[in-house]
Amino acid sequence: MPGAPATIALTGIASATKRIEAASHNVANLQTEEFQPVRVRQSARAAGGSIAEAEVAARPEPVSVAREFIESDLAAIQAKASARLVKADLELLGSLLDILA
Repeated sequence: MPGAPATIALTGIASATKRIEAASHNVANLQTEEFQPVRVRQSARAAGGSIAEAEVAARPEPVSVAREFIESDLAAIQAKASARLVKADLELLGSLLDILA
């Protein structure tokens, strides 16, 4: 079972995934008439980690391709960093099990 750092990092991966999905959705629909883009609000959880909540804009608004690509790139960086933390935590757990075995 992964430790607390990996569990927290998994919430980061989930949040990043939601941000990438929203950016992809917005780009795919940017030429749709009266399109209301999806915006993701990410915040810290009290127990550690993060949570991302998607909301549809209250009214139609233009979609900036540049903004969506930057958001997607930032979310990908977040996902990679979180995945590295999961890997490190699991390696440390494996080392600990080797010592105790």
